[in-house]
Amino acid sequence: MKEIIKTQGPAVAAEQLIDVYRSTQDQTSPWVVISDQVMGGVSTAALHQDQRDNSTCSCLVGRTRLDNNGGFVQMRFDIEPSCLRPDYRGIFIELYGSAHDYNLHVKTNQLSRPWQSFRCSLAVEPQWTRFIVPYAQLQAHRTDAELEPTKIRSIAVVAIGQAFAVDICVRRLGFFL
Repeated sequence: MKEIIKTQGPAVAAEQLIDVYRSTQDQTSPWVVISDQVMGGVSTAALHQDQRDNSTCSCLVGRTRLDNNGGFVQMRFDIEPSCLRPDYRGIFIELYGSAHDYNLHVKTNQLSRPWQSFRCSLAVEPQWTRFIVPYAQLQAHRTDAELEPTKIRSIAVVAIGQAFAVDICVRRLGFFL
């Protein structure tokens, strides 16, 4: 039986989705955890492989805390330049987690400071949802640069700005034509 997946964003045919990550069982996760502890915060996070709704996925669990000017945890996926094509129109990601808003942060080699990114907010729910994010939806944060998609170097799912229990899983990530 074919899965029916909830989709947020514009309609994109399945054959136009190009995976750069698809979770598989017994795979070491290529995602990397980063927390506000790199700047003195006290938020905590861990990454593990799991099953959610019969799907293998990489999950970030932890707690964001606002103490010591903190307030974020993230799971980051590095993008190889060879994965990028000029005809891609945006990013897609399939997420499952506790009902909360999470950010999608895109970094390019145009950015020189750790606080700079191109970002948008995603309303995650405890069901698999495919988010279709056209490049135009990504807003420049603390930079005057305009997003150059062929210069993307990482994509992160970020819990930020509020103290809460983090539980977010990714099973697919990629680009769309």
